[in-house]
Amino acid sequence: MPEKLTRWQRFKRFLKRNMTPLWAKRFAYQVISFIVAWAMVIGVAMYAFTKSYDSRKLNFVDGFTITAHSGAFGTEANSLEFIKTAIDNKVDIAEIDIRQRPDGTVVMGHDIITTNNDGVEITIVFETVKASKLMLNLDVKDVKALPDLYKLINEYKLNDRVFLTGIETYQAEDAARDCPGIDYYINYVPSRFKIFTDDYQKKLLKMLEKTGGIGINCNHTYASRTLSDFLHQNGYKLSVWTVDEEYQMKRALVNEPDNITTKEVERLRNLIKNWGKKK
Repeated sequence: MPEKLTRWQRFKRFLKRNMTPLWAKRFAYQVISFIVAWAMVIGVAMYAFTKSYDSRKLNFVDGFTITAHSGAFGTEANSLEFIKTAIDNKVDIAEIDIRQRPDGTVVMGHDIITTNNDGVEITIVFETVKASKLMLNLDVKDVKALPDLYKLINEYKLNDRVFLTGIETYQAEDAARDCPGIDYYINYVPSRFKIFTDDYQKKLLKMLEKTGGIGINCNHTYASRTLSDFLHQNGYKLSVWTVDEEYQMKRALVNEPDNITTKEVERLRNLIKNWGKKK
């Protein structure tokens, strides 16, 4: 009984038997042409969208802020150099990641902390920040650190200069209990299509009411003007990350968020400064 071949095996056998050098060249040419054509279509579409943003009037919600993503200005992420550079560059907010060492010490760190020597201690960060006007976006990577983090926030009297991100819906109870009075955004992936429906909007409101978050923190690709307007109309905020390319910045700005997190702070500042000016 002949061996049963899969479709892929039959296709490879067909190519082996029939693909002459000339046929292969023509096939490769057609594939490359198809890819180039689609790249041109996408490029033209991106250019058109970007130009359409340029023609819009730029408006900001009250209290709009720019957050310097950890590692901005060419510094090492979650380093004291980053904090000092953020202060020197007079940014509104600096984002740092929060974790705990095995011994319970709260430190800056994105990845899991495995030793009692890893990460810069938050006490050093708070000591550096307290004499400046810099606010901190504390991106919580480990909710077990929240009780000790809260004690340090109180000790350094930074309650009104910090807020939490990285809080998932199932972690909101931890944030509310362990950091009372500290604002926190809810990490969420909103639908760019369902946001137009009443049922989905009611779902978002119910989620925010239940979690106690001040708003939604999401990747910029999921944000829209409809989402932004809806949140603002209901007393909530929108924060978007990580917005580094110019076309991303333009799209984010016309959506009128409350906060934009970026590694390219100066690029965003210059874009805002020169918005609408002829080049």
